[in-house]
Amino acid sequence: MTGPHESGGDRETPPTPPTPPTPPTPSRRTLGALLVGSLLALLGSAAAPAIELHSDTALAAWAVSLSGGYFGIPVVLVLGVAWISCTGRFPGRRKEMAVVLTGVLLGVLGAAAWSNDHVLKPAFAVPRPHLKELARLCVIPSTPEFYALDDKEGRTKDLRHLFTTQPAAALLPKFHPLIREHWLVQTGYSFPSGHALASFTIATAFTLLGFRFRPQPERLLVLLMPWAVLVGWSRLLLQVHSTADITGGGLFGILLGLLVYRIVLWWLNFRQAAIQSQIRD
Repeated sequence: MTGPHESGGDRETPPTPPTPPTPPTPSRRTLGALLVGSLLALLGSAAAPAIELHSDTALAAWAVSLSGGYFGIPVVLVLGVAWISCTGRFPGRRKEMAVVLTGVLLGVLGAAAWSNDHVLKPAFAVPRPHLKELARLCVIPSTPEFYALDDKEGRTKDLRHLFTTQPAAALLPKFHPLIREHWLVQTGYSFPSGHALASFTIATAFTLLGFRFRPQPERLLVLLMPWAVLVGWSRLLLQVHSTADITGGGLFGILLGLLVYRIVLWWLNFRQAAIQSQIRD
């Protein structure tokens, strides 16, 4: 005699497990609070105590600063593009996304770097904090006189000579060698911070695109803005930028990150519209 579930030779099909729900996309208010909170964290650097420039803390700050400079930013850019394009959920081909996102970021960052060095910094003409300190220690003349001496490369050359000759060398604070070299090459103007600008541009763009496309692992999203904030703080701790410098750079970076995000979304919408038009034709 057959059981209630075996009549006719049929067996009850086990239920299909439910599909896990897609995590909700944060609201504009939430993302806005994240970006504003990051700027407030930069403003909080005004309360940071000075550190010894030969300490392990100073060396750690130098390493963080390096991640937001000419050597670190390309690495972060490549890793971020790979993360978004290889694991994100978006319409279209992954290779196309990688090429477009890389091109947009390189274009925006390149234009921003040139504009910052050749337009913004000369227009504001704010001296760097460590040069003010060197002037206070009588290692160099007043900062207006020092900036009037030569171009950036010439100022670095003059400063290197002063650092190795007496009596100026005896007046210098105690440095770690890497930080001493960093002081030597940072002889341009100060506002806004290029490191903060670049790191906030990348962090903002990847954060917004990450919340939109949900790349895996998603927990990397919580690291992006804190990394940019740490880059800004590192510049202040190394005494090559002020709170105003890093906050201004952060603000410009957020605006540029929003621009990158909008350009990528525009390209996706344009591409989808073109595909739909071809299908109808």
